[in-house]
Amino acid sequence: MDDADAALRKASIPMQVVCAIAVVLNLLVVLVFARTKQLRVKYYGFLFNLVLADIAFPTTMIIFVHLKRVPIVIALTRAFLLTAQLNILAVAVNRLLALSLMPPARYDAVVTPARMVLACLLIWIVSAALFVPTTFLQDRKLNWLIQALLPLITLLTTGVLYFVVFRKISKYRAPLAYTEGIYNVDEQTNSRIRQTRHLMVTFTIIFVASAVCWLPFCVVFFILFAHGKTSFSVMVGLRYCFTIMVLNSALNPFVYWWRLKEGREALYHLFCGCRNNQGKERERDSVTIAETEM
Repeated sequence: MDDADAALRKASIPMQVVCAIAVVLNLLVVLVFARTKQLRVKYYGFLFNLVLADIAFPTTMIIFVHLKRVPIVIALTRAFLLTAQLNILAVAVNRLLALSLMPPARYDAVVTPARMVLACLLIWIVSAALFVPTTFLQDRKLNWLIQALLPLITLLTTGVLYFVVFRKISKYRAPLAYTEGIYNVDEQTNSRIRQTRHLMVTFTIIFVASAVCWLPFCVVFFILFAHGKTSFSVMVGLRYCFTIMVLNSALNPFVYWWRLKEGREALYHLFCGCRNNQGKERERDSVTIAETEM
């Protein structure tokens, strides 16, 4: 038993290191959001909510390692994982609304900042409602099946919605000629299409990375469900699966800084304390997105 505990602690070391890195990187993203006005708009609402989930999950994982079998910690860890997935799904739903409610003024009237905040809070509530009660189920096999199926169903649903959004973007055709009086509306529509394409490509990268990191976790729980009992090798494997999943939270900030000009420029300004002319031009471009989404 002592050898088994030692092996589990050894397997937990890389997980805790990656957790700490993920928390620091995502806290840095929060700081960038706080210092950059162009990022504090509803256009980036679900992205910021994902950042918060990527802080909460590694934090509870560190607590989980030290407190071991405390049910509420296990429940919150699972809930925060699902929260991250649901935010990626919510981006597709949000962009589908943005493409469906044309002209853009209709979308802005329906999706207000207050409703965006409410939707973000609802994601946390739904995740907790799905995973907290199931953690206390007496039937372990049913518990394992739920842990495998919920993330898998969410991933499949997200993939379908992303396909629908990209298909809708590909079918859009800009008007060949402008009629007097509707030129500005057409320009706003074209701008919304460009914004949606850019954001969807960014979140597709995040979605693919999360799917790759989630699949080993789902496979292990399907194995547990099939065999009906745990083993030492499976427990060690789960620790490494969690390490891979936390690695996804650590990689996401690099995707944000790679894909988001506003975030990249704000990060540069944060560390260097200066802006080059190109950076100023990028910030002026980002104001257009902020004004459109306000």
